[in-house]
Amino acid sequence: MLYQILKTFGVIRLLNLLKLKKAVSIVVLLGTLTSCWPPAQSLIAVISLTDPAKLATLEKRGANPRVNKVVYWLNASDEWHVPSKYVTYTALFINGTHGDHGKLTAEMILHNLKTARDLGLLTEKNQKKLKNGKAATITRGPYEGETVEIDHVIPVSIAPEIGNDFANLEMLPSSLNRSKSDQVGERQLTYAKKLLDAGVLNEDSYQKLRYKASRQ
Repeated sequence: MLYQILKTFGVIRLLNLLKLKKAVSIVVLLGTLTSCWPPAQSLIAVISLTDPAKLATLEKRGANPRVNKVVYWLNASDEWHVPSKYVTYTALFINGTHGDHGKLTAEMILHNLKTARDLGLLTEKNQKKLKNGKAATITRGPYEGETVEIDHVIPVSIAPEIGNDFANLEMLPSSLNRSKSDQVGERQLTYAKKLLDAGVLNEDSYQKLRYKASRQ
């Protein structure tokens, strides 16, 4: 009887509405707190930085600073004991970078993170540079003192369609990058075939690459 009276006057509906608002508030609060957690921030950043729709709007070599930023965020995730591999694959999955292309992209991104560690690019000073998309300075090994540049494994002059594709962007000491220039060797040909099979390198660019290799 009491329930019917309360229902008649809309009290039950009001109470249910209050419960719903409370639940929504809790979800929003949890979402806000989660987004403040460094690994969550890393995931959000990597999703944005590797978004194919955004990459497609960039000018030539426009993705290069993003490579540096991704390395910074993945290292931050590792420091919080959330594997960079999980962050990378999750971000690519959310962005729709799947299949062979997704695998090649993830491998290159994680390769760049390893390069950053091997070359001592993750000092406190360098991390500030990387976070802002700037070139870090090598602090370890034979290239100490040089900056790291972003190289196109497959020359952008031959394959502009993958000029801003993370699968084609690799960290290299500046002297190595300059000496390599647009040369095409066995490594480039092998990798180009993988990109071709993954559907991101077109046949015309692949044939131009093979021709250039034959003329060197």
